[in-house]
Amino acid sequence: MINTYNESDLHASLKKIYALESNGKTEVCLDDTPWICDILDEDGNAIEIQTSNLSALTEKTEYILESGRKIKIVHPIAEKKWIELYGRDGILIHKKKSPKKATIFDSLRGMTQICPLFLHKNCTLEVLYCEITEMRRETENPAQTQNKARRHLKNWLPMGKRLEKITKKEIFSSKEDWTKLLPEGLRKNETGFSPLFRKTDLASEIEKVWGKKNARWSGLLIWILLKMKILEIAETKGRSKFYSLSHG
Repeated sequence: MINTYNESDLHASLKKIYALESNGKTEVCLDDTPWICDILDEDGNAIEIQTSNLSALTEKTEYILESGRKIKIVHPIAEKKWIELYGRDGILIHKKKSPKKATIFDSLRGMTQICPLFLHKNCTLEVLYCEITEMRRETENPAQTQNKARRHLKNWLPMGKRLEKITKKEIFSSKEDWTKLLPEGLRKNETGFSPLFRKTDLASEIEKVWGKKNARWSGLLIWILLKMKILEIAETKGRSKFYSLSHG
Protein backbone atom coordinates (compact mmCIF):
# COMPACT_ATOMS: atom_id res chain seq x y z
CA MET A 1 0.00 0.00 0.00
CA ILE A 2 1.07 3.63 -0.42
CA ASN A 3 0.19 6.82 1.35
CA THR A 4 -0.99 9.95 -0.43
CA TYR A 5 1.88 11.70 -2.19
CA ASN A 6 2.06 15.13 -3.75
CA GLU A 7 4.46 17.14 -5.87
CA SER A 8 6.42 18.31 -2.83
CA ASP A 9 8.12 14.94 -2.19
CA LEU A 10 11.11 15.62 -4.46
CA HIS A 11 11.26 19.21 -3.26
CA ALA A 12 11.19 18.15 0.39
CA SER A 13 14.00 15.63 -0.07
CA LEU A 14 16.30 18.17 -1.71
CA LYS A 15 15.42 20.82 0.86
CA LYS A 16 16.45 18.45 3.65
CA ILE A 17 19.76 17.63 1.93
CA TYR A 18 20.69 21.27 1.30
CA ALA A 19 19.61 22.42 4.75
CA LEU A 20 21.92 19.85 6.34
CA GLU A 21 24.82 20.73 4.04
CA SER A 22 24.49 24.47 4.68
CA ASN A 23 23.56 24.26 8.36
CA GLY A 24 20.53 26.28 7.33
CA LYS A 25 17.02 26.96 8.55
CA THR A 26 14.04 25.97 6.41
CA GLU A 27 10.81 27.82 5.60
CA VAL A 28 12.05 31.25 6.70
CA CYS A 29 9.96 34.37 6.09
CA LEU A 30 11.91 36.93 4.05
CA ASP A 31 11.84 40.12 6.11
CA ASP A 32 8.35 41.66 5.97
CA THR A 33 7.46 40.15 2.60
CA PRO A 34 4.94 37.38 1.85
CA TRP A 35 7.77 35.23 0.47
CA ILE A 36 9.01 32.16 2.30
CA CYS A 37 12.58 31.11 1.63
CA ASP A 38 13.19 27.36 1.34
CA ILE A 39 16.50 27.64 3.18
CA LEU A 40 18.55 30.42 4.75
CA ASP A 41 22.08 29.17 5.32
CA GLU A 42 24.23 30.00 8.34
CA ASP A 43 25.45 33.19 6.60
CA GLY A 44 21.91 34.38 5.87
CA ASN A 45 22.02 33.58 2.16
CA ALA A 46 19.13 31.92 0.34
CA ILE A 47 18.80 28.49 -1.23
CA GLU A 48 15.70 27.85 -3.33
CA ILE A 49 14.66 24.43 -4.62
CA GLN A 50 12.79 24.76 -7.91
CA THR A 51 11.68 21.49 -9.49
CA SER A 52 9.86 22.96 -12.50
CA ASN A 53 9.41 26.45 -14.01
CA LEU A 54 12.45 28.49 -12.96
CA SER A 55 10.86 31.80 -13.96
CA ALA A 56 8.33 31.38 -11.15
CA LEU A 57 11.18 32.50 -8.88
CA THR A 58 11.89 35.75 -10.74
CA GLU A 59 10.34 38.26 -8.32
CA LYS A 60 11.58 36.47 -5.22
CA THR A 61 15.08 36.23 -6.69
CA GLU A 62 15.08 39.93 -7.56
CA TYR A 63 14.15 40.79 -3.98
CA ILE A 64 16.80 38.51 -2.48
CA LEU A 65 19.52 39.98 -4.70
CA GLU A 66 18.39 43.56 -3.99
CA SER A 67 18.57 42.80 -0.26
CA GLY A 68 22.27 42.02 -0.64
CA ARG A 69 21.94 38.29 -0.08
CA LYS A 70 23.33 35.57 -2.28
CA ILE A 71 20.96 33.03 -3.77
CA LYS A 72 21.55 29.48 -4.98
CA ILE A 73 18.75 28.05 -7.11
CA VAL A 74 18.74 24.26 -7.15
CA HIS A 75 17.04 22.69 -10.16
CA PRO A 76 16.71 18.89 -10.47
CA ILE A 77 16.57 17.27 -13.90
CA ALA A 78 15.38 13.67 -14.36
CA GLU A 79 18.30 12.14 -16.22
CA LYS A 80 16.74 8.74 -15.51
CA LYS A 81 13.13 8.17 -14.53
CA TRP A 82 11.07 5.22 -13.39
CA ILE A 83 7.28 5.24 -13.38
CA GLU A 84 5.22 3.48 -10.71
CA LEU A 85 1.54 3.04 -11.46
CA TYR A 86 -0.78 2.41 -8.50
CA GLY A 87 -4.36 1.23 -8.64
CA ARG A 88 -7.26 3.09 -7.06
CA ASP A 89 -6.82 0.78 -4.05
CA GLY A 90 -3.24 2.05 -3.59
CA ILE A 91 -1.56 -1.21 -4.63
CA LEU A 92 1.37 -1.08 -7.05
CA ILE A 93 0.36 -2.35 -10.50
CA HIS A 94 3.72 -2.07 -12.25
CA LYS A 95 7.03 -0.21 -12.35
CA LYS A 96 8.83 0.57 -15.58
CA LYS A 97 11.71 2.70 -16.79
CA SER A 98 10.78 5.76 -18.82
CA PRO A 99 12.54 6.14 -22.20
CA LYS A 100 12.76 9.89 -21.64
CA LYS A 101 16.10 11.35 -20.57
CA ALA A 102 15.91 15.04 -19.67
CA THR A 103 18.72 17.56 -20.10
CA ILE A 104 19.11 21.23 -19.29
CA PHE A 105 17.76 22.00 -22.78
CA ASP A 106 14.36 20.73 -21.60
CA SER A 107 14.40 23.41 -18.90
CA LEU A 108 15.01 26.36 -21.24
CA ARG A 109 11.30 27.20 -21.62
CA GLY A 110 11.13 27.81 -17.88
CA MET A 111 14.05 30.29 -17.93
CA THR A 112 12.77 32.96 -20.32
CA GLN A 113 11.89 35.50 -17.62
CA ILE A 114 14.54 34.83 -14.99
CA CYS A 115 17.57 34.20 -17.24
CA PRO A 116 19.17 37.70 -16.97
CA LEU A 117 19.35 37.31 -13.19
CA PHE A 118 21.53 34.21 -13.57
CA LEU A 119 24.47 36.49 -14.42
CA HIS A 120 24.17 38.55 -11.23
CA LYS A 121 27.36 38.12 -9.19
CA ASN A 122 25.34 36.78 -6.23
CA CYS A 123 23.17 34.33 -8.17
CA THR A 124 24.04 30.70 -8.91
CA LEU A 125 22.02 28.03 -10.68
CA GLU A 126 22.90 24.52 -9.54
CA VAL A 127 21.54 21.88 -11.90
CA LEU A 128 21.21 18.39 -10.45
CA TYR A 129 21.06 15.39 -12.76
CA CYS A 130 18.99 12.87 -10.86
CA GLU A 131 17.39 9.45 -10.92
CA ILE A 132 13.74 9.96 -10.04
CA THR A 133 10.66 7.80 -9.56
CA GLU A 134 7.37 9.32 -10.68
CA MET A 135 4.29 7.91 -8.97
CA ARG A 136 0.89 7.78 -10.68
CA ARG A 137 -2.58 6.72 -9.55
CA GLU A 138 -4.91 4.97 -11.97
CA THR A 139 -8.30 6.62 -12.53
CA GLU A 140 -11.56 5.05 -13.62
CA ASN A 141 -12.05 7.60 -16.40
CA PRO A 142 -9.72 9.96 -18.31
CA ALA A 143 -8.91 12.79 -15.90
CA GLN A 144 -7.54 16.33 -15.94
CA THR A 145 -4.76 17.41 -13.58
CA GLN A 146 -5.42 19.92 -10.82
CA ASN A 147 -3.64 22.71 -12.71
CA LYS A 148 -5.62 21.96 -15.92
CA ALA A 149 -2.36 21.45 -17.84
CA ARG A 150 -3.38 18.43 -19.91
CA ARG A 151 -4.26 18.90 -23.56
CA HIS A 152 -5.32 15.25 -23.71
CA LEU A 153 -6.94 13.51 -20.74
CA LYS A 154 -5.30 10.34 -19.40
CA ASN A 155 -6.37 7.46 -17.18
CA TRP A 156 -4.02 8.40 -14.35
CA LEU A 157 -3.15 11.31 -12.09
CA PRO A 158 0.29 12.26 -10.75
CA MET A 159 1.00 11.41 -7.12
CA GLY A 160 4.45 12.94 -6.82
CA LYS A 161 8.11 12.31 -7.54
CA ARG A 162 10.66 10.56 -5.36
CA LEU A 163 14.39 11.26 -5.43
CA GLU A 164 16.44 8.10 -5.84
CA LYS A 165 19.92 9.42 -6.54
CA ILE A 166 21.86 12.56 -7.52
CA THR A 167 24.33 11.55 -10.22
CA LYS A 168 25.93 14.85 -11.25
CA LYS A 169 25.93 18.59 -10.56
CA GLU A 170 26.49 21.46 -12.98
CA ILE A 171 27.10 24.99 -11.71
CA PHE A 172 26.10 28.05 -13.75
CA SER A 173 27.38 31.28 -12.23
CA SER A 174 29.19 33.10 -15.05
CA LYS A 175 29.02 33.85 -18.77
CA GLU A 176 31.65 31.18 -19.33
CA ASP A 177 29.41 28.56 -17.72
CA TRP A 178 26.44 29.46 -19.91
CA THR A 179 28.59 29.63 -23.04
CA LYS A 180 29.28 25.91 -22.58
CA LEU A 181 25.71 25.25 -23.75
CA LEU A 182 27.08 26.06 -27.20
CA PRO A 183 29.01 23.20 -28.85
CA GLU A 184 32.75 23.85 -28.75
CA GLY A 185 33.01 24.43 -32.49
CA LEU A 186 30.69 27.45 -32.21
CA ARG A 187 32.59 28.94 -29.29
CA LYS A 188 35.91 29.20 -31.09
CA ASN A 189 37.54 28.10 -34.34
CA GLU A 190 41.13 27.34 -35.30
CA THR A 191 42.01 31.04 -35.02
CA GLY A 192 40.69 31.16 -31.45
CA PHE A 193 37.85 33.54 -32.35
CA SER A 194 34.12 32.91 -32.12
CA PRO A 195 32.77 31.96 -35.56
CA LEU A 196 29.53 33.27 -37.00
CA PHE A 197 26.66 30.78 -37.06
CA ARG A 198 22.99 30.55 -37.95
CA LYS A 199 20.20 28.84 -36.02
CA THR A 200 20.44 25.87 -38.38
CA ASP A 201 24.18 25.60 -37.72
CA LEU A 202 23.56 25.53 -33.97
CA ALA A 203 20.86 22.88 -34.35
CA SER A 204 23.19 20.71 -36.41
CA GLU A 205 26.03 21.00 -33.89
CA ILE A 206 23.77 20.34 -30.90
CA GLU A 207 22.46 17.23 -32.64
CA LYS A 208 26.04 15.95 -33.07
CA VAL A 209 26.93 16.50 -29.41
CA TRP A 210 23.66 16.07 -27.47
CA GLY A 211 21.30 14.35 -29.90
CA LYS A 212 18.40 15.27 -32.17
CA LYS A 213 15.92 15.71 -29.32
CA ASN A 214 17.94 18.60 -27.91
CA ALA A 215 18.55 20.22 -31.31
CA ARG A 216 14.92 21.38 -31.41
CA TRP A 217 15.72 23.87 -28.64
CA SER A 218 18.36 25.71 -30.69
CA GLY A 219 16.16 28.74 -31.39
CA LEU A 220 15.17 29.12 -27.75
CA LEU A 221 18.79 28.76 -26.64
CA ILE A 222 19.76 31.59 -29.00
CA TRP A 223 16.90 33.75 -27.67
CA ILE A 224 17.98 33.20 -24.06
CA LEU A 225 21.68 33.82 -24.73
CA LEU A 226 20.77 37.02 -26.59
CA LYS A 227 18.69 38.17 -23.63
CA MET A 228 21.64 37.39 -21.32
CA LYS A 229 23.92 39.36 -23.70
CA ILE A 230 26.13 36.31 -24.17
CA LEU A 231 25.32 36.21 -27.89
CA GLU A 232 24.88 39.07 -30.32
CA ILE A 233 23.58 39.36 -33.87
CA ALA A 234 26.76 39.80 -35.90
CA GLU A 235 25.15 40.33 -39.31
CA THR A 236 22.03 39.68 -41.36
CA LYS A 237 22.01 38.33 -44.89
CA GLY A 238 18.59 38.20 -46.48
CA ARG A 239 16.38 36.32 -44.03
CA SER A 240 19.32 34.69 -42.24
CA LYS A 241 20.74 36.04 -39.01
CA PHE A 242 24.30 35.21 -38.03
CA TYR A 243 25.25 35.11 -34.36
CA SER A 244 28.51 35.19 -32.44
CA LEU A 245 29.67 35.47 -28.86
CA SER A 246 29.19 38.98 -27.51
CA HIS A 247 32.25 41.18 -27.22
CA GLY A 248 30.63 43.25 -24.48
